[in-house]
Amino acid sequence: MNAPAKSSLNRAKPDWGYRILLTVAAIVAAWLLLMPICPPIVQSTMQRFHLRTPSFAWWAIQSPIPAMYNFKNTTEVRELPPSGELTGLVDPLWLSPLEEDTSGLGVLATRTINHYPVREFTFANGRVRYLQEDDPRWLVVESHYRGESMQSTYELTRDDAGVWQMVLAEETSP
Repeated sequence: MNAPAKSSLNRAKPDWGYRILLTVAAIVAAWLLLMPICPPIVQSTMQRFHLRTPSFAWWAIQSPIPAMYNFKNTTEVRELPPSGELTGLVDPLWLSPLEEDTSGLGVLATRTINHYPVREFTFANGRVRYLQEDDPRWLVVESHYRGESMQSTYELTRDDAGVWQMVLAEETSP
């Protein structure tokens, strides 16, 4: 009448989904805890914000890591190339002699964004605001965090089909 004890045979199967979830949570927590003291983690995260990761796979691996409020991200939307590229394009005689600072030349807007600063054109209403005309635009993105910084410049132009193309300006330079 007594059933034999089957304690060794009734072991529960391991819950692999739970283990994977805990592992991902531990990796994300370690990433966030190491960020203030590990410059490679900071640079990798900045690359993600600037859409400059070495591969889509590396970008996707970082996607579970929270992105809000990590860095000071500023964007600048320009109708003229950044100052280093203006050589020969703008005649100094056109500039106002009373204007001492020419760094704002061609700047349509500047903004500080909490996270994903490239969304100024890729997602947000910036497309409507700044891309109504066919003229090229430049997006300068700068991020700072504890002495580390990264700057990216994107050139936006229309192709022959009328579709906007967003290209990292550093890649188009010789």
